[in-house]
Amino acid sequence: MEQRKKVLIVNVFFPDERMAIKRSNQVPNAVAPALLAGYFNPDTCEVRLYNEVNSGFLEVFQPELIGWPDLLVLTGLTAAFDRLLHLTAYARTANPAVIVAAGGHGVRALPTYSRAFFDYTCVGDVDEIAAVAREALGPRYVAEQFRPRYDLAYWIHRLGYAESSRNCNFKCGFCSLTGVGLKYEVPPMDYLEAQMDALGKRPIFFFQDNQIMGSGPESFRERVQRFQVRRQAGQFKYWSGFVTDTFFWEDANIDFARETGCISVFVGVESFDDEQWLDEQNKKQNSRYNQAELLRRACDGGVLVQYGLVYDPTRHSLAQMRKELEIICDNPEIPPPNFIFTAIPFPGTPFFRDNLEQGLLLPNTHMRHMEGSTLSLKPTLDPQPEVVDFIRSGRRFAGYRARFLRHQAKFLKRYHRSLNRDQMLLSSLATAAIMAPTAVLGPGAIFRRKVQRSHVSTTEVLDGVYTPCLPVAEQYRHYFLPTNLVDWGGELNAAVADDVLPPAERSVSAEVVQLR
Repeated sequence: MEQRKKVLIVNVFFPDERMAIKRSNQVPNAVAPALLAGYFNPDTCEVRLYNEVNSGFLEVFQPELIGWPDLLVLTGLTAAFDRLLHLTAYARTANPAVIVAAGGHGVRALPTYSRAFFDYTCVGDVDEIAAVAREALGPRYVAEQFRPRYDLAYWIHRLGYAESSRNCNFKCGFCSLTGVGLKYEVPPMDYLEAQMDALGKRPIFFFQDNQIMGSGPESFRERVQRFQVRRQAGQFKYWSGFVTDTFFWEDANIDFARETGCISVFVGVESFDDEQWLDEQNKKQNSRYNQAELLRRACDGGVLVQYGLVYDPTRHSLAQMRKELEIICDNPEIPPPNFIFTAIPFPGTPFFRDNLEQGLLLPNTHMRHMEGSTLSLKPTLDPQPEVVDFIRSGRRFAGYRARFLRHQAKFLKRYHRSLNRDQMLLSSLATAAIMAPTAVLGPGAIFRRKVQRSHVSTTEVLDGVYTPCLPVAEQYRHYFLPTNLVDWGGELNAAVADDVLPPAERSVSAEVVQLR
C-alpha cells in the first residue's frame, strides 16, 4: 500500500513584541489552515496544522515538524511575509525534496517577487490549493468533496470561524485588499454549510469575512438565516463578524442581527473627527453619518460594536489623536475601541504610492514593518519622538487610563438594559486588551524580559528569528534577510517595483460601492 503524503499547513505570524511568544487569546484568529486542509484527501494525506499565533515560531517551539512534510503549505498576513521565507529555508534544508506552496496577504502583495522563493505562489483564494495538490502530488490526493478540518485546528475552541464571502466591495486607499484588487464574491451556500457542519457545536459563530454585507442585504440575510436555523437547533448561541458603516444605516439590519443572536460586529471606524482624511482614503461610507451616533444606535439596538481607529502621522496631529481619545472618554455612549493602529502603507495600495511619491516613506522600511505598532511614515505635523511616544503608549490610553476606566463603567451602566452580560464582558475585555495587549492576548509573555523597541522602521530591531537557530543550507541563507521595500536612501527597492507599482494600464477588478 502506498504511503500517505504528509502535508503541513502553517499560518505564520510575527508578534508585535518581537519575542518568541504565544498569543493564546488572540481574537479574531486564523481560519485559512482549516479551510486549506479541507481540500486534501484524508485517505491519502496525513495533514497537520500549525498556527504561529497561538503556538509561537515553529522552529522554536516544535522544530521536529520542520523536516516532516512532503508538501509545506504556508499562509499569513503581510507583515509576516519573511516568516514564509524562513520556514521555506528550514524545510528545504531538512528535506530537499519538499514542495513549498505559499499564499496569503504577503504573497498577494508581492506575487512576482515571491516566485523566486516558492514552488507554488498562490494569489487566489483557499480553493486554489486543490489545483496545487493535483499537480504537485497527483489527483488521488485531492479530496472528492471539500470538508474543512476544524478537528485539526487546535486553536479554535469556543469561537468558530468560517468564511462566507471573500475580499471587499469597497476600495479604501490604505487597505491591503485594495492593493490586490480581487473582486468581492459570495461562494455558493454549500461552501458555508460545509463549514457549519464541520464546526460542530460552538457558543459563537464568527463570519471571518472582510465585509459580510458587501453583496447587499438579501445575501447577508440569507447567510445569517442559515446560521439561525442551526442556532435554533442548539448548535450555536451567537454570531459575530466584520461589517462596514453601511450595516448601521438601516435600523432593520440592527434589529435583524439582534433577533438572530448577534453578540457583536467589528467595524473600522478609523476616525470620529476627520471626515477629510476618510474622504481622501476613499472611505466615504464612514463620513455619511456621525460615527458616534451609529455606534449608539447599534448598542441601543442590542448589538455591541467593536472597532478600531487609525493614526496617520502624515495627516493627523497628536492634538487630533488626543481629541479622539477624549471623544471616547467623555462619551459613555461610545464603546471602547479594540485597537488604535498607526497607518500602514501596504505595498501596492494608493496610500503606499501616494506616500512614496511624496517622499514620506521612512528609509530602511521592510515588509516586517507593515503592522500597526511601527512608524514607517515621516511625521509632518509633530516631532518624531513625540509621535513614537504616542505609538508606544499613547494609543494604549496612557495619560487617560483613569478616565478610560470611568468611561467603561459609565458605558456598562448606560447600556445595561440593551446589552446582555456576555456583551458587557466582551466590552470589558476589549478595554483591558487595548491597555495591556500582551497581558491579555499572550499572558505567558508578561514574565519575559521585554525587547527594547524603537517603534521606527528605520531603526527597529529585527526579531530574533531572523538569525537561524537550525541548520540552513548556504543557498538559502539569504532567505533570512528582511524583505526591503524602501532602501536607506528612501528609494523604492527595485526588486519589488513590479509588484508595488503596477503598470498604469493594469486594471483593478475590485468593485466600488456607489454611495447615494
